[in-house]
Amino acid sequence: MGIKQLFLFVLSIGIVSKLDAQAKGASPILSSKSSTLNSSTYAVVIGISDYQNPSIPDLRYADKDAEVFANYLRSNAGGRLDEDHLKVLINQQATMAQFANALDWLWEVCKEGDQAIIYFSGHGDVEKKSLTQPGFLLCWDSPAHVYMAGGAFALPMLQEVISTLSIQNKAKVVVITDACHSGVLAGSSVGGAHATASNLAKQYANEVKIMSCQPNEYSIEGEQWGGGRGAFSFHLVEGLYGFADSNNDQLVTLQEMGRYLEDHVTNEVVPISQVPMIIGNRTERLATVDSELLSSIKSGKGNQYQLFSSIDSKGIEEEVLKGLDSSILVMYQHFKSALKNKTLLEPKNDCADFYYEQLIKVAELDRLHSTMRRNYAAVLQDESQQVMNNWIGMDIKQMSLSVKSRVNKYGVYPRYLERAMELLGSNHYMYKSLQSRKYFFEGYLSNLSNRNANKVEGQKAMALFDLSLQWQSDLPHVYWQKSLIYGYCYLQLDSAIFYARKAMELQRSWLLPCYTTAVLFSRIPKSIDNAVPFLEEAVSIDSNSVMVWQAYGDYWNLKNELVKAEQCYKKAILADSIQSVPYLNISSLYQKLNRYDDAELMINKALTLDSTQPEVYGNYGLLLKKMKRFAEAEIILKKSLKLDPLQSNVWGTLGLVYAILNQYEDAEMAFDKAIKNDSRNLNAQINMVCLLSIQKKKDKAFEYLYEAFKNGFKDYNGLQEDPDLAYLRSLPEWEALIAKYFPEKMK
Repeated sequence: MGIKQLFLFVLSIGIVSKLDAQAKGASPILSSKSSTLNSSTYAVVIGISDYQNPSIPDLRYADKDAEVFANYLRSNAGGRLDEDHLKVLINQQATMAQFANALDWLWEVCKEGDQAIIYFSGHGDVEKKSLTQPGFLLCWDSPAHVYMAGGAFALPMLQEVISTLSIQNKAKVVVITDACHSGVLAGSSVGGAHATASNLAKQYANEVKIMSCQPNEYSIEGEQWGGGRGAFSFHLVEGLYGFADSNNDQLVTLQEMGRYLEDHVTNEVVPISQVPMIIGNRTERLATVDSELLSSIKSGKGNQYQLFSSIDSKGIEEEVLKGLDSSILVMYQHFKSALKNKTLLEPKNDCADFYYEQLIKVAELDRLHSTMRRNYAAVLQDESQQVMNNWIGMDIKQMSLSVKSRVNKYGVYPRYLERAMELLGSNHYMYKSLQSRKYFFEGYLSNLSNRNANKVEGQKAMALFDLSLQWQSDLPHVYWQKSLIYGYCYLQLDSAIFYARKAMELQRSWLLPCYTTAVLFSRIPKSIDNAVPFLEEAVSIDSNSVMVWQAYGDYWNLKNELVKAEQCYKKAILADSIQSVPYLNISSLYQKLNRYDDAELMINKALTLDSTQPEVYGNYGLLLKKMKRFAEAEIILKKSLKLDPLQSNVWGTLGLVYAILNQYEDAEMAFDKAIKNDSRNLNAQINMVCLLSIQKKKDKAFEYLYEAFKNGFKDYNGLQEDPDLAYLRSLPEWEALIAKYFPEKMK
């Protein structure tokens, strides 16, 4: 049979309810009078109840509504759509990348006279009312804030999709939205859901739209509709099956559907106000009624699930692969397995890219090539999007990753994003976003590797961030990273604050820039009290954040207010008792108080919770050194460096252990590693000077000492009293050095 096409975009944004696969009794959705016998129907069905981010309120029935609607489309009444004509994405399947790729599929397959169905059941929101931010559809991997960071589908993108389908492809577009629901989202304070609904109500091209309620109303759901559904969604499908055919002419028009929804939805949600809206040509046909089936439903006869069960139909994949050479089939399965396992670009001859390049040349697979390309591009994007979301959510596991782990994990993302752009092409509507993120990750990795705060390296990272902003000027992650470069590399604290605030202006509840600015000031002795306003603001944003209480504890620790520091560290543990980092911090505090047994107890607790963190082993090694358990300290410190060989402080501690054990050659090697990994590590530089002085290596010792002065070393008393420096003090060069750097002491 010819599968008819109408671009029916069912957008249930918010709490969308479930429609059972009941035999509701209408024949396949019909095209308008202008449709041809050769037209087809294509559908994308999205349902998201369980959002990835716990800060986004879950919906009760959105995923089930989508499944029921998909079953309707698979049934005789809905058009018997098979896998070649129907894409269904439920919950975690409905990432932004996969949603975008599904819409891209519609662009490719819809032709003149076709009809298409897009059903989106989920949240809609806008963070601030402005002409440049008309709203977003929240996909499964959307962050709770800063929607432009990714994971949320911007309405201008939807406008482009609908306009292209309607004007360029000349398909019939119907948009049905259940788009305004209660629940605290980032834009709740500015009526985000209502603003999104209002913008959705605007007609982009010649599409028809049916909306669940007026922009200033909420869509209602409850147990009374089909055992638990949205009132609008429930009656929408009832109407399509034939309940909306008020004049009994066996057709359901847009006018009839609007009247049916208003009569039933509005009356049934009283005393709450919910009045559905319809926009477009009211004579447009939506469905043809199957009288016999409708009669059966009304009389309660038949098993609704049997009548509307999914139809097993051969998808295009099975059809294309049938009869192909076994070597091609094996390679195709390898490609799919590589996507599933995310073995994308490496190893060179056994990865998704390798198999894709081979398969794309196989003419017999031509009908699968576009699907392969879309799916491959989606997987290339998904992981980096998760990382960006986790920064928005201050995910402690991600924040606690070592530099080595982050480099290993994120290092492939620029290549992934570049490859995704190659696959989609420069005209694709996601191209600019992908370019921006590629440059962002390149800048991030460059900045991450700049342990020595080298200004030249900082400029390289800054140039990459500027390129990122050229492609997407409102990507908040870029401004956050710029604040770190200005703070740690350039030591321009005013600029660091400016860019942190710029990031937070994009979403005032984004905790990360506030937190990192507080940490920055805490590490600068002269500016430490400037951390307080940022710490207080961070607590006001999230008083249960482990990271915030840790930062507050560090502040009091550095201020030598140890009782207050302990209280903050304990609050961090109360906020999340299964994270290792708070135990590590309180262990450091106990070391400072010479409570070594308590410190070891806490650090062993941290190791029990997470034995993969190099910082924990580094701290443990320092503790063992203080407890004079040097052999154990060496073993633990080496374990820390095996996990992350770039830890300057750990190399410095290991150098001290070797020096105490009179292993001077090993000590010199360790101090050298510490200094190379952080040229501003004054402790390592001075310890190297002491070690060289003991060995009477005069020239080398003065070389390191002068370098320490360049980096800000000013401890005159320490220089004059340290017994390890006795040899250097006996030399004539010493007096010249003191005269140069401490002239006031020569009077």
